[in-house]
Amino acid sequence: MIENDSIERIITCYKCGAKNRVGAHSDSLCPICGRCKARLLPLSKISKTKPPITFLEVIFSVFIVIVIVGVCYAIVVTPNILRKDFSALIVNEDEKIVALKQKQEEGLNEVEAELQEELSLIDAEKLRLEAVQNYKSIFDGRQSFDKRYALTSREKTQIRMRELASDSAKSYHQAISSVAQEASPKGADIRTTESLRGIALHIDFDMDSMTSGELGTRTKHTTKESLKKEVLSLISRVTNDVFQFCKKLELDTIHVGCRHHVGIVYPDGTEKVENTMLLKVVIRRSRVPTFSNNPFLDVYSTSQYLEVEEDNFSEIYITTTRL
Repeated sequence: MIENDSIERIITCYKCGAKNRVGAHSDSLCPICGRCKARLLPLSKISKTKPPITFLEVIFSVFIVIVIVGVCYAIVVTPNILRKDFSALIVNEDEKIVALKQKQEEGLNEVEAELQEELSLIDAEKLRLEAVQNYKSIFDGRQSFDKRYALTSREKTQIRMRELASDSAKSYHQAISSVAQEASPKGADIRTTESLRGIALHIDFDMDSMTSGELGTRTKHTTKESLKKEVLSLISRVTNDVFQFCKKLELDTIHVGCRHHVGIVYPDGTEKVENTMLLKVVIRRSRVPTFSNNPFLDVYSTSQYLEVEEDNFSEIYITTTRL
């Protein structure tokens, strides 16, 4: 930095930054710094001296040069690229695609030929006979109560009932009661009585213990007809299972009843909930003809021989509550 004075001039040392007072008459001389003894440039040269170039200026200059060279190269090369002929490259790629497609078609043809050969070796009549034999073995297995073919929980229960009914260590009463226990829902009332004609079995169960949607006085049914249809179906299932496995155990009759909780309104206006017998039926061995069937394959074969002992559906009605 330079400061002018009318008589003297101050020159700042470029090396240590000290300010030196120099007379105006010494323009042609080369004075030295009073602190570091470095030579001070004459004032005539100082005014013409440029500041030193920094590192950032050098980097920026190099970047500008690179950009200019890149732009010039792009200007020169781009027209040549645009004029370049890509037809040979396109033809080469098309040939590769055609070759790949042909290879895939050949592979598919080979697979199709193998499948056709396998199909030609299949004997349809032989397969049909094998299927018939297989289904026959399954049918025979189910008829003989083979455990392998007990698919549902009810069929597994039927196998247990068959084993209980054929247990020679049990009396007829015990065997019949054991089978009835398996065939009936939990909580059912089961009892046996003796008569001159044989053993009478009585089973009474609550409907809500055997089907869903029935709880207390509530029912999923909206009509008495649908309710009665389900009650008869439940009774038939229990009756059929017991009869099928116990008909050779001196069993004379089977009495099965289904109860449901109903609300009763008395003449004095009081209301009471009672577990009422909706329907009770009986099946008599003497009235069922001799027939050979399998409970696995024929579930309700004895239903046509049921006789109604008690029917209280005429005494009830169903009310619908809207929320």
